[in-house]
Amino acid sequence: MRVLGINCVYHESSAALVMDGRVVAAAEEERFNRLKHGKPALVSNADTLPVEAIAFCLEQAGLESEDIDLVAVAFDPEVRRDTFRADPLSVPGDWGSADGEALFQAGLARIPDRLSDLLGFDCTEAVRWIPHHVAHGASAYFPCGDEQAAVLVVDGIGESATALLGAGKGALVESLADLRYPNSVGFVWEKLSAYLGFSAYDASKVMGLASYGDPRPFSAALAEIVGEGPEPHVLDDAFEFRLPGFDALEQRFGPRRRADEPIEQRHINLAATLQSWNNQTVLGLAEQAYRLHPTDTLCFSGGVALNCTTNWLLKEEGPFARVFIPSAPHDAGTAVGAALTVWHATSGVLPQPSTDGCEYTGPEYSDAQILAAFAQAGVAPRRCPDIAGEVAGRIAAGEVVGWFQGRMELGPRALGNRSLLADPRDPGMRDMLNEKVKHREPFRPFAPSVLAERARDWFDLGRDSASFQFMLFTCPVRPELAARIPAVVHVDGTSRIQTVSAEANPRYHRLISEFHERTGVPMVLNTSFNDSEPIVCSPADALATFLGTRIDAVAIGDYLATRV
Repeated sequence: MRVLGINCVYHESSAALVMDGRVVAAAEEERFNRLKHGKPALVSNADTLPVEAIAFCLEQAGLESEDIDLVAVAFDPEVRRDTFRADPLSVPGDWGSADGEALFQAGLARIPDRLSDLLGFDCTEAVRWIPHHVAHGASAYFPCGDEQAAVLVVDGIGESATALLGAGKGALVESLADLRYPNSVGFVWEKLSAYLGFSAYDASKVMGLASYGDPRPFSAALAEIVGEGPEPHVLDDAFEFRLPGFDALEQRFGPRRRADEPIEQRHINLAATLQSWNNQTVLGLAEQAYRLHPTDTLCFSGGVALNCTTNWLLKEEGPFARVFIPSAPHDAGTAVGAALTVWHATSGVLPQPSTDGCEYTGPEYSDAQILAAFAQAGVAPRRCPDIAGEVAGRIAAGEVVGWFQGRMELGPRALGNRSLLADPRDPGMRDMLNEKVKHREPFRPFAPSVLAERARDWFDLGRDSASFQFMLFTCPVRPELAARIPAVVHVDGTSRIQTVSAEANPRYHRLISEFHERTGVPMVLNTSFNDSEPIVCSPADALATFLGTRIDAVAIGDYLATRV
């Protein structure tokens, strides 16, 4: 059975293809259309399909569109209709308003027709609607490797719920409890990110900023509008999530920051307060999830599961012996979860033990395609018989190298196939990368990719997790070694590490091993191969970024090019 999964309703548009219970292809639309998040989340465009991601999935599997048996959509219009309530604090014609909802529902209703037009046959009867949070939970549960697990999903909003507490049992994910709007942890992050002068999508910037602050000055003021207990009690009239203003927040925290204004200590302290509240809230929800379904394993998903600081505390202080988070816990991963849900429910086959996080499921390119891209860009490469060793030597000599290999990662983190690599020993590397290559804020940290077999020598890993390979936990650096890797140690003494095994990524593991032999340091600095754009997908994308930045060299497959 062949199941196509799609996520298209809000943002992070994506597609996935499941065959024989295995994810054979999955990718985010933004990597192809080069538009961040694939599309804006508008009430009017729920039926804008991830056209290029779907085409990739079919091509990767060698299928024609008529070979698809079922299509799983990561949203349930019926649940939305039954649970929607008009929000008096909304803009007419937009989210939360009655007329905006009419536009949204019309878009949902058009999805089967849009799919039929795209695939070239009437697939109306083949469409299966999977509740958004069930798809999120399934993206973590089915790859986790356990036949029983508790499931926690925390994000902005699904149909109307903002969190799911449930259970993975055999071939299904069951919802046992939820949170409802306006009790939305994700929306609190979005609104306060915008208040702090970033975009609603910039929670990661606020997380990085939080480590510089003191949560105490604003803790009481924030608690008044989000609650103090283990479950959030968010006051909509304080946040006005669906209105553009910040009046109520400014009354509590002072004037909002504009993007071109300097960051003040009060902004940093508010970021720290938000992070502290997030830690407490997610831990409280995990405790509740354990009471509902007491098992050893927690499968955690949703956009809030990208918060690496909270993830560490959840792993170390939560009630579960094991925490699994997939490489794409955000909305892009729901295409995978929806497809797996339909495949298992229809086939009746139970999940097989696995720790496959579906991380390398995107496109890869042949030597002929790589050389054609070099020729088109006017760049002359040379073929290296030992590309891993060559690049390791260049990194050890202080160069920044674009590393483009194999199949593209699924998820927002570069995991060694679409990465920029540099020397973690260089104390000036972080500032240089932020200013001259990535063109981003100076406070933002960089992550290390470390040999899995050496990780505990350098970091306090605490409880083990398969999700270390997806760069989803911040771990304390061993104090006696921190000075040797200043470029990847954050101000709080932690690093957001990715462990790399020879089994999961042999070529990347070899590169890091070569760097280790040269330097005695078993890791490299790894950041996403991009510059204020989606992570590169194709060789042409990689070469455009190489030529437009101050990267010293680019390695694509076995081919290397350097600056003249």
